[in-house]
Amino acid sequence: MFKVKDMHKQKSELNSGNQANTNGVALKAGTWYVFSSVMIKAVSTISTPIFTRIMSTEDFGRVSTFFSWAALIMVFCTVNLSYSIGRAKQDYPDKFDEYICSVQIISLGISMIIATILLICNKNFSRFMEISSIGMICLAIYIISMPIIQFYQIGCRYRYRYKENIFISLFISLFSIIVSIFLIIFFPGDKADYRIIGSVTPIVLLAICLLVKYAKNKSIVFNKEYAHYGIVLSTPLVLHEFAHYILAQSDRLFIIKLCGAADTGVYSVAYSYGCLMLIITNAISDGWLPWFHDKYFEKRYDDIRGNVKWVVILGCYIGLACVALAPEAIAFLGGVQYRKGMYCIAPVTMGIVCQYVYTHYVNIEMHLKKTQFVPIGTMIAAVVNFILNAIFIPIYGYIAASYTTFVSYFVLMIVHYIYSKYVLNVRLYNDIFMFGSVGVTAIAMLLLVFSYNINIVRIIYIVIGMTSFVLVFRRWKKTCKL
Repeated sequence: MFKVKDMHKQKSELNSGNQANTNGVALKAGTWYVFSSVMIKAVSTISTPIFTRIMSTEDFGRVSTFFSWAALIMVFCTVNLSYSIGRAKQDYPDKFDEYICSVQIISLGISMIIATILLICNKNFSRFMEISSIGMICLAIYIISMPIIQFYQIGCRYRYRYKENIFISLFISLFSIIVSIFLIIFFPGDKADYRIIGSVTPIVLLAICLLVKYAKNKSIVFNKEYAHYGIVLSTPLVLHEFAHYILAQSDRLFIIKLCGAADTGVYSVAYSYGCLMLIITNAISDGWLPWFHDKYFEKRYDDIRGNVKWVVILGCYIGLACVALAPEAIAFLGGVQYRKGMYCIAPVTMGIVCQYVYTHYVNIEMHLKKTQFVPIGTMIAAVVNFILNAIFIPIYGYIAASYTTFVSYFVLMIVHYIYSKYVLNVRLYNDIFMFGSVGVTAIAMLLLVFSYNINIVRIIYIVIGMTSFVLVFRRWKKTCKL
């Protein structure tokens, strides 16, 4: 009798220890992932003033257009197979490497087909996309190489191998900046093309290295079962990602068509600073997601419900910090000619806050493999965005694009909340808290925007915000269960 009790006690202690160890690894990996993403974005942000001063606003706008098209085409190259990896880790824990390789082969095949079409019809696509012929060649190379790196990094993330992730991201960021600056300064020619070539070069080199690594390790495996699993789970999300692209990128395509490359450059600098928050929140979400999948699989709903509040609060404070420092950031990044762009930052940032919140509802849909509705919600928001852009950008110019983005993401947040709670019948989060956080953040951002020309008032707001953040952080340390 006593031995049985002891055995149960030892088993409980062992499970508890394993649980604590897993939580510790997840927290450490997530923390480093966020930190590295911020540092890499900081490197990119610090380099922006260099490029805005050695390139014209037109050149800067053309580079922005290139990456807008690249983001769209990548949706179809990867067919969103990366979304299936988190769930596949639970269903195929012993064959996780084989699963990633299988879906990566599918993506590589599609990428090569699309790249071939782009190269054959180079001139036609060049005129339509407003990208140079050299840029089109770089685009073809980019869409073949980038998925190889992305799938590898996602594999590292779900294995909590954060050091490799950090190295890859840092290598691409630093190398692209150095090569681009070197080409622009020392070689005469099209500066926009040189910036694009500099950005694509490290991606190509790294992709080749990874392919060589796969070949040496003989880890190139294709399994039809895994391919079918990934396609069934991820294909419905292609429309979601395409619509999401409309939300994130169509504003710049509208601006370059209706307002010109110069306004696109101004908006892109402002948007890139606003998206500093997106880099950070995406890093937080990526660090949170493996832990979320593990806890939801174990039905530890209270742990998720308790910790998600702190994750949401952190995102709101990051958004407020971005808006509070917008005037100085734009002056640093672009100078006087980009100053008007600072009024785009608050609505863009609020859109990102809405995106950050609705991602938590999407996580539920993904874990339950109920992805059929996800693209419908995103398409609704994309249609709203497209219509609002078509109406208001011709009237109010590029500033209108930032507000249409905010409205669209707010609509998307409401849609996913309704689907998760009333269709899937999942009541995981404190919804009043989630939406209340968004409302309070919006009011605080509005006050900050009104204080842009009254520095003493803005400083007071910043001090109040920093003080409240410190108090919240102290409370988090006492209650966090990660």
